[in-house]
Amino acid sequence: MAQAFADKNYLVIDDFPDMRAAIRSILRSLGVNRIDQARDGNDAITQMQIKHYDVVLCDYNLGPGKDGQQVLEEARHRLLLGVDSIFIMVTAENARDMVMGAVEYAPDSYLAKPFTKDLLKNRLDKLFERKAHLSKVDKALVAKDYGAAIAELDALIAAAPKNLSELFKLKAEICLAAHRYDDAMAICEQVLAGREIVWARLGMGRSLFGKKRYAEAQEVFRELLETDRDLIAAYDWLARSQTTLQQFAEAEATLRRAVKLSPRGLKRQQMLGELALNNSHGPEAEIAFGQAVNLARHSVLNHPSLFAGLAKSKSANNKHGEALKIIGEIGKVFAGNPETAFYKATATAIVKQSQGDMAGATEALRAAEQAMAEFGETSHSRLGLEMAKTCAQLGEQDKAARLLHKAIANNHDDDEFLMEIVQTCREAGVDYDAETAIREIQKRVVTTNNRGVRLIKEGEFDAAIALLHEACEEMPGNKTINLNAAKACIMKMEKLGATAEDLLAVRRYVERLHALAPQDWRLAEVTSRLRKLTPQT
Repeated sequence: MAQAFADKNYLVIDDFPDMRAAIRSILRSLGVNRIDQARDGNDAITQMQIKHYDVVLCDYNLGPGKDGQQVLEEARHRLLLGVDSIFIMVTAENARDMVMGAVEYAPDSYLAKPFTKDLLKNRLDKLFERKAHLSKVDKALVAKDYGAAIAELDALIAAAPKNLSELFKLKAEICLAAHRYDDAMAICEQVLAGREIVWARLGMGRSLFGKKRYAEAQEVFRELLETDRDLIAAYDWLARSQTTLQQFAEAEATLRRAVKLSPRGLKRQQMLGELALNNSHGPEAEIAFGQAVNLARHSVLNHPSLFAGLAKSKSANNKHGEALKIIGEIGKVFAGNPETAFYKATATAIVKQSQGDMAGATEALRAAEQAMAEFGETSHSRLGLEMAKTCAQLGEQDKAARLLHKAIANNHDDDEFLMEIVQTCREAGVDYDAETAIREIQKRVVTTNNRGVRLIKEGEFDAAIALLHEACEEMPGNKTINLNAAKACIMKMEKLGATAEDLLAVRRYVERLHALAPQDWRLAEVTSRLRKLTPQT
């Protein structure tokens, strides 16, 4: 058993040297030799970038800067922790919001100070058993090769090990990430046939949501909350379902309940702020965005949109001076962010308009347009929606309508985003029938895709590529269209051989996808197939 402890890398994170020394001493008594230490969150992230750690023991309260929750958040966000790694949160904190926040980010375990050698040993024994043989799965996930990861899990599951439930849960998560919703649902149904398990029931709801069966998903999340009022993830998914079903007031109410239970969820506070602002609930929006800005100061998720949201909320509450002060902070906090100038300008336009300074508002709007133009054809759709909201509030209805139409075309299959567009039209009074436009654009995109697939099956590769290329030029920010165009070119080359022209076309589509959705698993698949055609790339 000592060998199980000795052959792993450990990182101990605590701001008190005496506590680091105490934990190191316990680990050494268990036969551990490879132990590194970090004195704060930034030090921890730096070390995790350099070395892969099998076990991380992290205190929750790390003094000034990142707390343990934010260390875990950033490590997961930047893929510094694999599915085979163990993260244990160590804390003396017992305040409900801190405990809920820590548990919500799902560390592998949670230890309260003080703890004994035997307690740590027993905890690690169980976690090593849970994480056994996952290194190949993790390697596949790092490469975003979800098919290989699932194949590795299937081989492990076939042996019926003790950590079977953990393997099923991980497989369901991977299927959800890969949009293989039928497979995820089958796994959850298999588990639930044996006994009721929360993660499997939640997975059922998420699978239904992914399959666009929103009303059924909503019912699953409601039933989960009737059983467990502290299940924070169910609130988030319920709110997402409600938003997609255009139940905006209900979604806001759901998130208000959630933040009372767990106020340290940054993304949840931002979503609540956006809903409240769109629902014309200025005071509630200001509170939520204020919380989000405070939580984000040491978070990898910090973004100019949070400060812009807070500024607009304050302005909605007639606190224009405070709003302009918040806008002034954007340039200081996000000096290197390419979106800084855009969010500063749109927020300034809204505040100036609320003050009655139309000349200042117009000048800021022009600055926002210039900042957005610098992003080119693959500018993030969030920027387009933000610009549309700003134009609408400043009375430039035609411009707002054009921006919304473009946003729909580039996100025809993102129902949550589309419903936000519908809400924008209603709340801002934009003279644009978003719901009709959504139906028409979705029908046109589906028709184009189906025709392209049919042409490929018939061997008419050039006709399929020309059709999808035309759609890409019309909707350059549409991830699905660009992906399908790239696949069509690749399938032609796999069948007939690579040409310089087709390789150039694929690379252009791949570059767009990298700009639009660098973390999209489908991009890894396309890139892998392209490399097989051109081994030197």
